[in-house]
Amino acid sequence: MQVFQTLLIGDQPAILRTVRRNLTGRGYEVSIALDDGDVTEAVKAGNFDLFILLLDFATIELDGLAICRQIREATLAPIIVLSAVGSEQTKIKAFDLGADDYVQMPFSMEEFLARVRSALRRWTMQQSARPTSKSIVISNELYIDCDTHRVTLRGEEIRLTPTEFNLLSYLSQNRGKVISHRAILQAVWGAEYGDEREYLRVFVSQLRHKIEDDPLRPTHILTEPSVGYRFV
Repeated sequence: MQVFQTLLIGDQPAILRTVRRNLTGRGYEVSIALDDGDVTEAVKAGNFDLFILLLDFATIELDGLAICRQIREATLAPIIVLSAVGSEQTKIKAFDLGADDYVQMPFSMEEFLARVRSALRRWTMQQSARPTSKSIVISNELYIDCDTHRVTLRGEEIRLTPTEFNLLSYLSQNRGKVISHRAILQAVWGAEYGDEREYLRVFVSQLRHKIEDDPLRPTHILTEPSVGYRFV
């Protein structure tokens, strides 16, 4: 049985203890980082499968979003952000800096653990993906290589987070079809999802800014009002 290595980051002892106890009780190997220096050392020393970041530092002045960026620049492993702040702007910033999921506190522990399982399932599938004969999707000057997880636009490589790539790959492999919000969420994030439409708004917007000539007048990822999205 695979033991997943998890790095739990934050400075609030009560929350750290609760999250760590629930994770270790289910077989996860959990390390703790208390600040950005600990994160740097842990990333250098370990090969982590999941990062759980308490965004709101209480005892020291530290920017949790900066740590999110630091992790994403070092690894493609999934990042789950925990925060008492539920504003859409904060979520957008976290996603833009590489977070894959955002859980607002207080939260149901069972829901949180389900999201942990979902993130690790996506990561495991990505790690073990085998090449296929239909690995490259081409749309005009946009090339999507599902084997190497590389995307190029007019020959220039576009840097995508794992979640951005999975979303673009799923939409492009179903090009021409109108896909509902729920179907996209469950295909990309997991069966536990379905109502988080704000996730799609944020990630589709990020993709449009990276692959569209004019993000406000997209030609690849089209919105089907009240239904979902279509890739053309």
